[in-house]
Amino acid sequence: MARYLSRADLSRIAGKYIDQYYTRFGISKDAPEPIDPERLASAVLGLNVKMLPLCSDGSVLGLTVFQRCGFTVTLGDGTKLVEIFMPKDVVIDSALAADGCTGCRNFTIAHEAAHQILADLFPNDYGKAVKCRGHIAYRERNGQPSWEEWQANTLAAELLMPTFLVNAEIERAVLCLPNGILYKSASDPNYEKILEMAVRMGVSWSAIRIRLQQMQVIKGKPIHCHPLDIIRFGE
Repeated sequence: MARYLSRADLSRIAGKYIDQYYTRFGISKDAPEPIDPERLASAVLGLNVKMLPLCSDGSVLGLTVFQRCGFTVTLGDGTKLVEIFMPKDVVIDSALAADGCTGCRNFTIAHEAAHQILADLFPNDYGKAVKCRGHIAYRERNGQPSWEEWQANTLAAELLMPTFLVNAEIERAVLCLPNGILYKSASDPNYEKILEMAVRMGVSWSAIRIRLQQMQVIKGKPIHCHPLDIIRFGE
């Protein structure tokens, strides 16, 4: 069973690896730069990041491997591919290589790297001796993720969007939400600014929105109708 780790615990863990990443690439927190999860995974964690077709229906985003194991995928035309994976392999579905999938791809790499971090730090809790871990990141369809998946998701978010970096991006974008209200509308300049922040940080709109909500920059869900929309288009 996964060890109990709070969001604050996971933030501290992420901070240690971000410090290593910044040191490795000569980056200062006085002029912070977005974290490239593939570089973090390979240069800091010693992981082997690969992109291969993992499924034919888009349901499997990625997996991480702790012991040598085989993996079979059936493609849409019925072709079966058998791959042998080795410890420290992180495999991302090749469908995420598309330019429009940058946010999902980066989060999946960070998610799988997070599983490796947690297993290295707490081997007795995460059972590294299992032949082939079932840590496969699925698109959310039904139900809530497991406790272990929540930890991996939270750690991934902390790796990609640490508070100091988000604050720097808020300052760069001159984002100002004094009442915490965001309108999900082109009429609200803050909406476009947050989209630009997401692109710069290599994350999705939903990921940056959730992070800003956690930081209390955005309060509540974005409102779809801006006052100017009512003036332009009526109610």
